[in-house]
Amino acid sequence: MDNLEGAPLVFFVNGKKVSIENPDPRDTLIKYLRRNLYLTGTKEACSQGACGACTVMISYYNHQQKKIVHYSCNACMTLLCTLHGTAVTTVEGVGSSRNGLHTVQSNLMKYHGLQCGFCTPGMVMTMYTLFRNNPSPTHDDLERALEGNLCRCTGYRPILEAFKKSCPCGESKCMSKDGGAEEVKADKSNDLKPSKDESQEVIFPNELQTDSSYRQKSVKFIGGGYTWYRPTSLKDLFQIRANYSDAVIVMGAQTVLGANIRNRRTTPVLVSSTAVPELKEIKQDEKEFVFGSAVTFAEMEQFLLPLKTKDEKDDEGTLVAALLEGLRWIAADQVRNVATIGGHLMTTGPHDLQTFMLTCEATLTFQYSADKEPFTVKYSQDFNPTSLPAGSVLISVRIPKLLKNEFIFFGKQPYRRGMDYAIVNAGLLVKMDEKSSQITDLRFCVGNIENKPQYLAKVGESSRGSLCTDKLLENVGQVIVEELQNSKAEQLRYKITLASAFFFKFYKRLCKLLKLSDEAAFGLTPTTSKGTQIYDVPTADGSTIVWQPVPHMAAKSITTGEAVYVDDIPEYKTELALALVPSTRARAKILSVDFSNALKAPGVVDFVDHTDVPGKNLYGLLFPESQLFAHPEVFFYGQPIAGILANTREEARAAVKLVKVEYEDLPAVFTIDDAIEKASLFDFSNSTVRGNLEQGMKESEVTLEGVIETGAQEHLYLEPCSTLVVPKKEDKEMEVFTGTQDATGTQKHIGEFLGIPCNRVNVRVKRIGGAFGGKSIDIVPQTGIASVAAWKVNRPVRCVFPRDYDVRSTGKRHGTKAFYKVGFNKDGKINALSLKFYANAGVVQAMSPFVIDQMMTGLASIYDIPHYHSTGHLCKTNIPSSTAMRGFGLPQAHFVIQTMMFDIAKHLNMSFNKLRELNTYREGDTDPYGKVLTDFNLPRCWDDCKSQSKFETMEKEVATFNKENTCRKRGLAMSPCIFYFGYPPLLINQAGALVNVYLDGSVLISHGGIEMGQGLHTKMCQIASTVLGVPLDLVHLCETNTYSVPNTVESGGSFAADINGGAVKIACETIKERLKVLEQAMPQASWNELIQAAFFSRISLSATGYYKPRDKGYDFSKQEEGGEYCQYHGYGAACSLVEVDVLTGEHQILKTDIVYDVGKSLNPAIDVGQIEGGFVQGCGMMTSEQLTVNPDVGSIEAFGPINYKIPGIRNIPKDFNVSLLKEAAGGHKDLYSSKGIGEPPFLLAVSVHLALREAVLAAREANGLSGNCRLECPATPERIRMACAGPIVDRCIGVKDEKKKIQV
Repeated sequence: MDNLEGAPLVFFVNGKKVSIENPDPRDTLIKYLRRNLYLTGTKEACSQGACGACTVMISYYNHQQKKIVHYSCNACMTLLCTLHGTAVTTVEGVGSSRNGLHTVQSNLMKYHGLQCGFCTPGMVMTMYTLFRNNPSPTHDDLERALEGNLCRCTGYRPILEAFKKSCPCGESKCMSKDGGAEEVKADKSNDLKPSKDESQEVIFPNELQTDSSYRQKSVKFIGGGYTWYRPTSLKDLFQIRANYSDAVIVMGAQTVLGANIRNRRTTPVLVSSTAVPELKEIKQDEKEFVFGSAVTFAEMEQFLLPLKTKDEKDDEGTLVAALLEGLRWIAADQVRNVATIGGHLMTTGPHDLQTFMLTCEATLTFQYSADKEPFTVKYSQDFNPTSLPAGSVLISVRIPKLLKNEFIFFGKQPYRRGMDYAIVNAGLLVKMDEKSSQITDLRFCVGNIENKPQYLAKVGESSRGSLCTDKLLENVGQVIVEELQNSKAEQLRYKITLASAFFFKFYKRLCKLLKLSDEAAFGLTPTTSKGTQIYDVPTADGSTIVWQPVPHMAAKSITTGEAVYVDDIPEYKTELALALVPSTRARAKILSVDFSNALKAPGVVDFVDHTDVPGKNLYGLLFPESQLFAHPEVFFYGQPIAGILANTREEARAAVKLVKVEYEDLPAVFTIDDAIEKASLFDFSNSTVRGNLEQGMKESEVTLEGVIETGAQEHLYLEPCSTLVVPKKEDKEMEVFTGTQDATGTQKHIGEFLGIPCNRVNVRVKRIGGAFGGKSIDIVPQTGIASVAAWKVNRPVRCVFPRDYDVRSTGKRHGTKAFYKVGFNKDGKINALSLKFYANAGVVQAMSPFVIDQMMTGLASIYDIPHYHSTGHLCKTNIPSSTAMRGFGLPQAHFVIQTMMFDIAKHLNMSFNKLRELNTYREGDTDPYGKVLTDFNLPRCWDDCKSQSKFETMEKEVATFNKENTCRKRGLAMSPCIFYFGYPPLLINQAGALVNVYLDGSVLISHGGIEMGQGLHTKMCQIASTVLGVPLDLVHLCETNTYSVPNTVESGGSFAADINGGAVKIACETIKERLKVLEQAMPQASWNELIQAAFFSRISLSATGYYKPRDKGYDFSKQEEGGEYCQYHGYGAACSLVEVDVLTGEHQILKTDIVYDVGKSLNPAIDVGQIEGGFVQGCGMMTSEQLTVNPDVGSIEAFGPINYKIPGIRNIPKDFNVSLLKEAAGGHKDLYSSKGIGEPPFLLAVSVHLALREAVLAAREANGLSGNCRLECPATPERIRMACAGPIVDRCIGVKDEKKKIQV
């Protein structure tokens, strides 16, 4: 084997053969696709295998089975050398805008299943692969396939709908009633027919079918200082191991090992064992299952599924059912298709199946030489791969079959159902006496409490000889606590309750199997997703294009992977890559920075720091307060100190680790409580005063005090912050391609950093792959440092943040803490409210003053409280400065006020809905800021939502359900919302546009807004089409740039369509007015004839539009006399039904009904998508998205989707219904009576948290606890479970949680 010469790596991409001499084993498929083949449809969003944006289909020919095998995988995790003899299909190989779209692509367009579009190619490839393998998937198959694909924009519902309609089965199974049927009122006027037929599918290369050597011949690749072996026999494998004792065995390389290879942290000899036939065998006999170590989880599942019985009840307690349960929830299909059982067991855990193998006492077979006999090792909690004889190779895993009267169970509790690690997993193997209900032997194992799975021997000892009675449960519960209470794990108390809960569940299921009990209603009710969308669509007679649900204008480009984002721009010949040198301290003095080792690294060209800034090293929104390069102190973990320039981003990132920075640590502050205690507050504050607070409290019959907190939230946009700066050859001009929400602000800052005027800086934005407020001021460090670097070397410079740096160094939604005292009467009427509000602003104020202003208005937005006093303070801490995020302070304020109302209702034992209805403003009332509430549509939204959701009926059903179920409870709650459109300061309520009409009649629009998934460009084109009276396909919008339209304002506040639409409308009306004379003279002329005549008549066909709504701004210091703080209001209401697993704290949203007022929607399909997406993102804030800080170094502990859990396909409302309020008055009359959208629906997710509180209270009541109970935000499984209380929690009260998570 070692005599092999280095061979070329051969595989196919979209039918074309690729041959690479000397491939570098560290290279990934995504790197090669994007930077060598320029197939940029495959997106690099996380490089953690956790988002699915880089999904591709891999195909190979199985010569033994004589068939082609297809599977999906993450290109970011797939090492290039593993692809020898395979065919890769990317989104470009599925369909194109030129040659026709595949049905999957066209239906995503038709059913509005895309917004920012960055996740879309991965969605296409996931579903395309599923349909290639399974032409008749069930509804659950579709949802399962999408578990590995994240979307931050859409809320998933339209994606799922599009794929159901794409099913090759003709909608017979996935759309059937038992598969989750749903009635969707889709747009009938845009019946897009896919133009791509099966004959256009990429044909599997014949060469790979006829030439078996690709898969059956051992090969060796040499490149990048590494040697990669792919043996095809055990003999060859052992020979390599004999020659290279430190050679690393590579299996799926989906976890730690893959990362080590990509980052050059392994020995230079790598051996891929996945092509060794002996390691791919699956066998069974009467005694055991035998799985070769290179068998993937998907292959294990495929083998086991036919062994299940048709009736799932008959599988309960069987080995096959338990093993399938373990396999089912490991990662997602993209990982399961590649990850192997051998790699899983031989790497650091505890992984799910390690706990399972410990439970069933599996045996591992090893061999270290061809002339030596294999030896076996029982998988125990003391198993250590490093203690094996040198050169040992895991051959197979032997799982013993159950004997008579043996039963096995396995379970896993993740933070989020679908594509997540376990908080705790557990397995139970029990043997019963054949003639009685006596336990003769029992093994109970748990994982993820310590760094390896644990066999709780004392549990078995205390159970043997016992009868299956409740007394046993009590005894074992105490033993579990005793065995685990000395662990040093985080969340120890909760983890012990989970271990106890799993034993309880397994025990009850066993009792039901043995017919000793009927009680086995555990876990959440199985269900799949459906939904309806209700809105008015005018007759499609061509008279107006606005108000029509037309698809996203870039949908074809997005679904085919042709849409260009910043990092999709081809590399310039002289381009350099930039990586930032981050602070590794939260607060410290910089004593020295040594670049010497970094400059010696391969590919490194130069470095850049504060000494290279030609202009100012400071920037800010209100005043210069932030440093571009930190000097002489650092104030948060991840703050950029310098940058390294190299030929490739890999070289630049590697060199960053060689920069030596010496610090002198200084005291740091992280949390609101610390900031209050240490008086670390900014001077800025906001106070709202109405009436006489002291008098109001005295007049109140009841007073109540409380504390309410919300955690920070990460934007987790799919496209990481990306910038490409191209210095021009003359006049100090700079061209900047970036994903900013504020093109002019970015232009201004770059000019100040470089000391050049703004007219030398052209900031260009085609589109952004998600932003949500996080790419406004927070992208300035990247664009600024890249510009300084490009200025220094006078070469193009590209900077793309790695996902971990993006998450840890950029601002978040503000964490908040509110102290309230409220006075009210016994009938529920609120008289007085005192609120003291604190927000964690981070290092500098940045956007925080604007956010706290918005929070204050939000607190007083819905309920008419005559005596009111609120004060908002900003805490100065050593985390990245908090910033804008969807809702801009209103979600926190809305959560606080709704939570307070909940507390009042429970205190009075009064209907929560009745309390709020009693205190809600009425038409014509005036709020504390002087705004007269006209066209006050909130009551209509509330009543319609209550009616459509059938709230009163559901309320009774929930009460009945909770009486009948002990271990799962349901909760039901409604929530209203009000949102303000238009910024208080007048200067940011303006916009410009440029409209050009060309001689062929085509129209080009430019405006100052940024397209980031909200459909802004589509709406602008609809407006132009309507005003000019031309077909929509004649209108085009290329990009936003500061040379075409100057002095733009940030795109945010859900107001970008209003102001930019107004500008586009005025520009088009100007052109239309100029053409009037010709229209009168040529009444029968076509549009093209009019344009030709205008040119010959020397009538300008280019016009600018400038729009400025309202004449009064707002001064918060004057309150009711302050002016107008907004243009108009938007209203909405939601009703959510949740179900909680009382034993684990896991929940699901069974149903959500939303009624929202968008006036007369410019595009109802886009607006419904914004409602769904905003609501689901809000659900993340309310439940799963918790940000914590490591107090030792000050780093945010989350570093990407791998450990920061945004909602996935399994976490959306199972029944998701959205209605647009009909005949809604009060819209923006300048713009077709429409209203803004995007942020307001986020607020409605508070209904989910309120419903969870109702479910928790039901659980507490069942456990004999009365009264109200606090539930923090986010309501994680831990918080829900511990709030539910009960005997299991009571047993854990004495357990010390020494390692507590510190939420920010």
